[in-house]
Amino acid sequence: MKHTLLLLCCFFTCAHFAAAQKNDRAYIDSLLTVITHAKNDTQKVNLYNDIMLAHGEIQPAEGFKYEQPALALAEKLRWKDGTARTKINAGHLYYYSSNFDEALKRYFEALKLYEQLRDSSNIADALANIGQTYADAGNYPEALEYFSKSLTVSGAIDDSKKQAYLYSLIAWVHDMMGEYTEYTKANLASLKIYEQLGDFYGIAVTTSNLADYYFNMGNYDIALQYYEKSVDAVKKDNDIHNLCSFYLEIGKIYQNTAKPDAAMKYYQMSLDLATEVKDTLQIAAANEYLGNWKKKEGKWQKALQYFLTAANHYRSVSNKQQLATVLSSAGSCYARLLKYREANTCFAEAQKLSAELNSPKIRSFYMGEREILDSALGNWKNAYFNYKLHILTRDSMDNIANSKKTIELNMQYEYDKKETAAKVEQDKKDLRQKNIRNSITAGFGGALIFLIVVYRQRNKISKARKRSDELLLNILPQEVAEELKQKGSAEAKQFDEVTVMFTDFKGFTQISEKLSPAELVAEIDRCFKAFDHIIEKHNIEKIKTIGDSYMCAGGLPVVNKTHADDVVSAALEIQQYMHEHIEERRKQNKEVFEIRIGIHTGPVVAGIVGVKKFAYDIWGDTVNIASRMESSGETGKVNISGSTYALVKDKFQCDHRGKIEAKNRGMIDMYFVKNLQ
Repeated sequence: MKHTLLLLCCFFTCAHFAAAQKNDRAYIDSLLTVITHAKNDTQKVNLYNDIMLAHGEIQPAEGFKYEQPALALAEKLRWKDGTARTKINAGHLYYYSSNFDEALKRYFEALKLYEQLRDSSNIADALANIGQTYADAGNYPEALEYFSKSLTVSGAIDDSKKQAYLYSLIAWVHDMMGEYTEYTKANLASLKIYEQLGDFYGIAVTTSNLADYYFNMGNYDIALQYYEKSVDAVKKDNDIHNLCSFYLEIGKIYQNTAKPDAAMKYYQMSLDLATEVKDTLQIAAANEYLGNWKKKEGKWQKALQYFLTAANHYRSVSNKQQLATVLSSAGSCYARLLKYREANTCFAEAQKLSAELNSPKIRSFYMGEREILDSALGNWKNAYFNYKLHILTRDSMDNIANSKKTIELNMQYEYDKKETAAKVEQDKKDLRQKNIRNSITAGFGGALIFLIVVYRQRNKISKARKRSDELLLNILPQEVAEELKQKGSAEAKQFDEVTVMFTDFKGFTQISEKLSPAELVAEIDRCFKAFDHIIEKHNIEKIKTIGDSYMCAGGLPVVNKTHADDVVSAALEIQQYMHEHIEERRKQNKEVFEIRIGIHTGPVVAGIVGVKKFAYDIWGDTVNIASRMESSGETGKVNISGSTYALVKDKFQCDHRGKIEAKNRGMIDMYFVKNLQ
């Protein structure tokens, strides 16, 4: 999911004005000139606040210098509103510095003053500021509480715009908590208000969030309906850049629903429009989408043209990650067209970029494409080597890659903040011709001109920041990830009873020799993705994959009493999936993998392995016995131990196999699970 955060707390205050002016040396110097001649009155307090926020996100430390003079003068004048405003703005500076404790302290102090003044509008803003800070600190329950309080106050004063923003913030928090029903409700509430207000940008962002959610859920019809609403809104808002992006998303939906003509139509529309407005990234993205589609059709020459065009545009904006991907794709097209020198040139540059990025995902993609050239040249040893590296890289991608990606996204977050400053500076050039004194007097009104620009840029920053948390949850279970974030470490835990499942493909090595590396990887990847979806549905934790072996466990990291039933139910679904999949491949005269599944219940120890390249793993005799259940079973059947049988016998029909010798474990009672009663 995109985890789109529509706005940050400072949009409820004058901070958007400061964001538009931030780090503008000429503007800051003009304020300093004016303040040297200003009288000690409320106007001077406002000037101090303008100087604080003019430093904004880029130089918050400089802004702190003016907090105490502003507070001292406001208190001398007994001007509570000025004191409250200074505390709010100081809170923003601490927020920008990621010092959430100090930010919260200032926001709560301002809230108290606004409550004394009975200033409902600013009370709502302060509550929203507090909620946003709790959210960024990872305290989602507190964030929801204060967003809800702000929503109540905003409703009392009939501030519809603010209510729409707050529903969006509430939706985002539910998204981060994995509460997708509430996420959808809040987005729909936000959308309803935006439609009443005729706020096209708000409609576009909210409907695209809903569309992305339904797309990820596989409900393409509803996703398409919402993206069509997004398109209609941005057209009315004359937002060409987002229109290009939405056309690509619609094309992707048609591609996933096997409607190639419609997909190509929207990809081409995005490309034509992006070319018209000279949006380099959108031009590159559209060409990449088109290249992938032509590659899927086997039209290598046409695909190559699209990939090379995308590469030129990604190179022009230094987007190394996408450049490495399209160069790898271009290399595989050259290889299929028997242009080996050109293929080697593309792969050499892609390999260099992959090394610079240190991204397992990019490296895995590169190696998967590279084996096509090696195979074409008869370099079977290299092809097999690249295939094995591709498998190992893919298996480790959920831990090593994501931890590194978290760091990369944090760096991107800092970069995007600077990009925001540059973008805003460009958009306010026309206003610099105004007299400086008039700019100060009319500042708050002029702020509205920059709201949309800052709004969009901050949305982009927030996505990157929240995506880093999402990636951490892809490495570790949520409970372990939270412990790691709070303590910096996670303790190993003893679980008295969990159910462990192993799967393995019979004759994997022999069959792999009959398939090309690309076919082999695609087949395993398809099966393991299906397994992932099945175990997620049954609340089972994936532990790892080792080559063609898949390992998962129920009853951890959160203890439950249904783990044995959950794992056996999932095993039967995997059994059914593989049966249908094998029949499909046999009809196509393709090689098939037959699966063995083994399950055992008992105690384990679970924790994080390693310091840098960490992974969540489990240990104990239970794991070894579960592995023996798999190797002692038969293809196409679910083999469980006596300890698992004792827990599931009332729900599942099982055939007792008797006591069977398990390697290094002696005689063990084993059962084949038949079906659900």
